Amino acid sequence: MLNIETPEGAKEAFDTLNRNALDYNPNTGIFGVMISPMLPVGVECIIGSTWDGTFGPTVMFGLGGIFVEVLKDVSFRVAPVNKPEASAMIREIKGAPILDGVKGAKGVDKDALAEAVCRLSYMVAELTDIAEVDMNPVFAMEEGLAVVDARIVLHP
Repeated sequence: MLNIETPEGAKEAFDTLNRNALDYNPNTGIFGVMISPMLPVGVECIIGSTWDGTFGPTVMFGLGGIFVEVLKDVSFRVAPVNKPEASAMIREIKGAPILDGVKGAKGVDKDALAEAVCRLSYMVAELTDIAEVDMNPVFAMEEGLAVVDARIVLHP
């Protein structure tokens, strides 16, 4: 449910979701719903890590959507990386100009992106039981960012 602006609207949306779920399966167990604020328009990015057999934990940054799926426009480093190195990762992808703003769009908070890459890199360098992290999508906005979905996989 989108664009809910009042407490009454939230209650109505909750009731509708419950009704729809019970109509679909009367025996379903509903434990609640998650409410999140609407996000402003942002640039979709991906930040992640994987464990490399030779180098150990590595981190990755790229633009999300088709840029990562089709064009594989990403940068990698061995973790941990400091903030200047994370900033270099962001600058080196081919789609970097999109982050500066194109066709009238405003640029995004690249400092917040670099901070997120840096923090993830230190996390995976310290917590060696982590095999993979996938934060996708991460919406980079004019100020700040929002991690919309994340997944962490541990070593067996």
